[in-house]
Amino acid sequence: MMRGSRRQVVLGAIAGAAIAPRLSAMAVQPPGPRVIACEEGFSIPELIDAVDAFMATRADKEPGLASLIGPGGKFPRMPQLLDPKRRIADMDASGVDMQVLLLNSPGVQIFEARQAGELAALANDRAAEWKRQWPDRFAPLAAFAPQDPAAAAQELERAVTRLGLHGGIVNSSTHNRYLDAPEFWPIFEAAQALGVPIYIHPREPRTDMLEPYLEHNLQGAVWGYAAETSLHALSLIMAGVFDRFPDLTIVLGHNGEGIPFNLDRIDNRYMTMHGGGTGKLKMKPSEYFHRNFVVTTSGTNWSPAVRFCQDVLGPQRVLFAVDYPFENGVEAVRAVDGMTMSDLERGMFLHANAERVFNIPPSRTASDW
Repeated sequence: MMRGSRRQVVLGAIAGAAIAPRLSAMAVQPPGPRVIACEEGFSIPELIDAVDAFMATRADKEPGLASLIGPGGKFPRMPQLLDPKRRIADMDASGVDMQVLLLNSPGVQIFEARQAGELAALANDRAAEWKRQWPDRFAPLAAFAPQDPAAAAQELERAVTRLGLHGGIVNSSTHNRYLDAPEFWPIFEAAQALGVPIYIHPREPRTDMLEPYLEHNLQGAVWGYAAETSLHALSLIMAGVFDRFPDLTIVLGHNGEGIPFNLDRIDNRYMTMHGGGTGKLKMKPSEYFHRNFVVTTSGTNWSPAVRFCQDVLGPQRVLFAVDYPFENGVEAVRAVDGMTMSDLERGMFLHANAERVFNIPPSRTASDW
């Protein structure tokens, strides 16, 4: 059934309404395009319990996470992370039709291989159940445990082929390591063969780069998350991952974690180091970013930044996201309403790009939404 226009929903939520506004004769407008939000946090109670148990005895192994939770603290049990019906009500209030679900940071990255793999599989089963119950509202990505790369590749394959999930999610570093090392490349081989993307979601900087961020409390979303995740992404490029896997797609949130704004300088300095050539790589770093990466606007729906990314990367590589529940969905959708885009660009931004990247079937409702 077609819902009322996204703008109507936003205005109703701003006025304090908890549900879509009444469709009075004066309020009725043509429905807007489908809205798919592409970096929306999700968790399960078992994972949060496991994080608490780990941090109670081994917080010294994860000082960045400990600094965010606080001494003796427990991981927040936000109902929005755990309750699909609460989530759907919030989606309706903001005008979001579908969410791409990502296992929330730190994901399974802090655990030993066996426990990490078991928790990833359990989270994937639970996310698949949400999708079965609400197939038009949720498109989950699959967690996996790089601690055992072969098993991680197998879990990604299971989640995609048997559970119907839409890609993979890794919460950046695992035991202070990125996925640039060849031992992790079976994960990329599986993703390329399956035709699904890998989303690299932020977490606090690795232990070996954390200390300067702690001094001024910069380890979280204010700066450390972007520094950590952009370094991970650039490490993949420099390691030759995309020469080996040319059809692999990597997704970065927060307008590409700052990388699009520095592509020209990255190329310039990299090629200077290699005498004007590309060194061991087949292309310039920026060319891999244009070919193998897409970005979402999670937590960064600021019109100048979104426009810049669309201009530099092309409108086909920029996807809308809220970063729910850590950002306000009503405000995010309202910000998009104020952005200047053509109808074609707006449709690509709000749903068509997500449908292509995450293999989401187009909506069965009218027209292009």
